[in-house]
Amino acid sequence: MPAASLCIAPSYVSSFVCPETHCPLVPASSGAARPPRCPALRDLHIGGIYERSLRLACPATCAHVLFQTGAFHFQTATLPASHLHAANREIPLLAEPLPEISYLLDLQRTCMKLLTMQRYPLDVRLILLGIYLEDAVDFIEQGQGYELGKIIKSYDSPMFEARFHEALRNISFEPLQHLNFLWGIIKDIAADPHSPLTREDVSRAARAFHLGSTPDLQHIARAFPVCRRSLESYVTIPFPQLLEHFLLHQWFTELYPCAVRGGLIHNYWVFVIAAKVYELLLTGLAAIERQILTGHQIAGLTSRAARLPQSPACLAAIEKALAPHEEDSLWMFNTLFHVQEHASGTSA
Repeated sequence: MPAASLCIAPSYVSSFVCPETHCPLVPASSGAARPPRCPALRDLHIGGIYERSLRLACPATCAHVLFQTGAFHFQTATLPASHLHAANREIPLLAEPLPEISYLLDLQRTCMKLLTMQRYPLDVRLILLGIYLEDAVDFIEQGQGYELGKIIKSYDSPMFEARFHEALRNISFEPLQHLNFLWGIIKDIAADPHSPLTREDVSRAARAFHLGSTPDLQHIARAFPVCRRSLESYVTIPFPQLLEHFLLHQWFTELYPCAVRGGLIHNYWVFVIAAKVYELLLTGLAAIERQILTGHQIAGLTSRAARLPQSPACLAAIEKALAPHEEDSLWMFNTLFHVQEHASGTSA
């Protein structure tokens, strides 16, 4: 199967077949009535470049994106507005006056490369991505944004390798703190009547991790490794590219580079927290089902979790939890990243 292209019609978008008869992505020859705009279609205009991709807006698009085999292929090309279907020509222009935007394409390419580094587990890649973005912001603020390439070159040095591995050793994951932080966000999200999450999504996580109204810390501590083994047995082993595809897609389409006001680092933490909420909900589903999840189950949950950063109330819940800790990267690393082991070598 050819690699999935997240950006630029026609290969990626045209290969998606929507089961809904009234979806505008259904070929016009079918005679189906077309609504004004498909919620799964994302068009973005950045500096003369039109990007087209699919949002994880429904189970059908989730299955199309997440279960493709092979590595994602990213491409960027010019796409005149005249080539777009009439229902999708209203392309938002990313014009927020942020200095990071000037270096958008360089940052985009490098971030994608870091997220696909197979020598590291996903959480280690996310840590390296955060370090890179902090370095990039420093370069840009110092007027050296045009030299961002030097950052990645410096990561090839033995000095950086030693510093990076020392930083990983200093990360001490705390399961109870992890659950307390994410569960607080999930409860706030669930309280919103317009939340994309269902009651069952929240209930499963509560039951799996023993997060009742009066939680027992000993039960929670014992449940955490059991649930993580369920995630591995029933999700990451049978679907080894699922979480990586989710991260790449969400970074590319939803939060990169500055979809949320606050700058690159703020967007990074919003992205990571939203991804960890999804991972927790997915873990709860696997732990309760106690069998390999079906594509239908995964796609349904993903289509709901992927919309969290798009919902004002859900985004507010994430930012509320983030606010007291945003300047403390070590606290965030200890809370969010489950680093068990990592391979040697940091060449990017």
